[in-house]
Formats: sequence, structure tokens, C-alpha cells
Amino acid sequence: MTLDERHRPRRVDLPHRAGPSRRPPVEHAAWIFYAIAALGSTIGQIWVGVQIPPWPDTLHWWWRAAFVAPFAIVIDLGGAVTAAFADWRQRLGEAAYGWRTLSAATVTVGVTTNIVGHADVAYLAVVFGGLGVFAYAIWLMHSAARRRDALRASGKLADTAPVYGLTQWWREPAVTRRARSLALAQRLPLHQSLALARQQLCDEKRRSALAAHVERLIRSRHDDPVRADIAATTLDLDAVAADLTAHADVTGWARVIGADLLPPPMPMPAAGGDVDADAERDIVAVAGPMPPADVLRRVPQDQASYDRWRQLWADLKADPDTELAAFAQRHGISLRQVQWIRRTGASGLLDSPLTLIDRIAQLATTNGHAPHHPASPS
Repeated sequence: MTLDERHRPRRVDLPHRAGPSRRPPVEHAAWIFYAIAALGSTIGQIWVGVQIPPWPDTLHWWWRAAFVAPFAIVIDLGGAVTAAFADWRQRLGEAAYGWRTLSAATVTVGVTTNIVGHADVAYLAVVFGGLGVFAYAIWLMHSAARRRDALRASGKLADTAPVYGLTQWWREPAVTRRARSLALAQRLPLHQSLALARQQLCDEKRRSALAAHVERLIRSRHDDPVRADIAATTLDLDAVAADLTAHADVTGWARVIGADLLPPPMPMPAAGGDVDADAERDIVAVAGPMPPADVLRRVPQDQASYDRWRQLWADLKADPDTELAAFAQRHGISLRQVQWIRRTGASGLLDSPLTLIDRIAQLATTNGHAPHHPASPS
């Protein structure tokens, strides 16, 4: 297994939804609820048909109910039949607006009949009208669920995404939206999709900022605005930003930043003061094998300047009681430079006749073992 394969997002095969042959037990309860609600709505319409129309007084109520029942049943059953036709056409990819409109109109007629016919008794109006709405709602939701299962089983509908919760949506809406798309596209679990979404958004933000800087840099290289526009629009700035990110010297920048984060150097003595042997030992102890970064940056790199510093450091060690200001005036240098020479020499960086760069190169060629040098004439 390669490194890329180990860090590639793991795909999870989500379980298949129950097909038509494996329906959950609750689906049978849905049919029972629908049948009872539809029967109640039909009874309410028959009740209205028995009482409201101007029937002859000699016609008994069961004859009235027998005459009205087929129409009431057709109204309730028509809403379900037309909804079933709409569901069938929707499974084939059609919108089925006609069937859906006819179904809604049929149910509206039945519910209105129950509410208006029982308007004198609010309880009956609410019960029979609510049963019609309840029956139709159950049918629509049930058929919609069956349709989605059939479309998902045939590969025409995407699988469901993980449930991220309201707190996650409220806290990170952009991350959650991206995670949901990734979970559907790559079949990722919840936490892995969130982690990948955060990483992608962070990378896109970094590349966008870097691309903006690259565009300004490219435009600054051309005095002609037309050429600047051509150069900026021809190049794929996102690709340039991605390549710069891939080739960035992260270790080098970390080394430079880490050098600036070292503890502050020990204070230098005032002009005219001296450094006794205990203070020199303290400076060397603080510097140790890795002197402070500000000392390393000021060590001369060319041999002539380095030899000059070594000679001045030898004079300072020979006469430790000399005043720094008088020493600087005598040798034609600044007081600050004398202080740096004294501090560099106390750190042990002026003991070798070779410059610091030459010593590093020689250590590299000798496999890390310091060679022996003859004693300096000074």
C-alpha cells in the first residue's frame, strides 16, 4: 500500500435501502391508518349527502345513503387513484403536473364537502375534514417514500447524506454544506466528510490568497496594462499557487522563524565597563553549542574582516580593563562594534583561524568531525 493510498479518504459502502420485497413492518400500519382515515372521510360525506340535499320525506335514510355512497367513495378513492398515477409517472422521470393537480382538486372537494356540510357542528366539521386531509397526507408521504426507494434502488436517486445536526449546521454552515456534498459523492461517513471539507476549504482559501499575490506580482512586471492583463489571464494562477505551495521550503522558514524566537541575549556592559571572568563564563554558558542568532548574524564571513575581529578580540583579552570608548576611538571603529566583538569573542566564535562558513564546510567534508588546526600566531 502506497503513502497516497493510506491517506486517501476511506469510502464506506452504505447499506442498501429496503427494496419492494423487504418492506418494513410500519408500512402495513400506514395502510391501516390510511384505510381508517379514508373510511371516516367517506362516512362524513355520506352523512352530509343524507341530510343536506332536498330528499323526499318518504325516502328512507338508508336509500339516501345508498345513493350518495358511490359518489363519496369515488371522491375519496379518486384522490388516491390520481395520486397513484402521478407517482407512477414521476418514477419514469416525468413531472406529472396534470395528475397531481387532479388529485389535489379531488381531495379538496371531499374535504370542503365535510367542512361545509357539518358547519353547524364544529366538532364534526373538524373530525371529518381532518380525516380527509390526514388520509391524503399519509398517502402522499407513503407513495413518495416508495418512489424514492424505487429510484434509489435503480440508481436514479442519490443516497442519503449523514445527519449533521442543527448545531453543526449553525456552527459551520459552509463546512457542513461541503461535507454533505462530499459524503454523497464519495460515500464518506460523517466525521471523515467534515474533516475533508475543512481541509479543502482551508486549501482553497490559501490558494486564493496566494493566487491574488501572484497576479499582482505578474502585473507589476509589465508597464503596459494590456500585456499585464494578458499575462495575468493567460496563466493558471491557481496552478501556479498550488505549485508554489508544493515547492515551499517549510523547513527553512521554520528554521528562520525559530531563530527569531530564541531567548533575548544577555545585556552588554555600559561604555567604559569591563567584563570579569565570571561574566564571560556566564555568556559562554548561555551561548553554549548554539550561540544566539543575533551573534551568528554579525560574525564576518570574509577572511580579512574575520582576522580583523580576531586581532581586536585578542587586544581586548590582553587588556580587559581598557575603556571600550577609548578602544573604539583608537582603532577607528564604533563603540557598538567593539561591544559585538567582545560578545562574539566571549561566545567562542573567534577562537578558530577559519571563518564560520569555512568551519561549517570543513565539518561537512569531514563527516561531522572537527579537524585539528595549528595554533594561531596571535
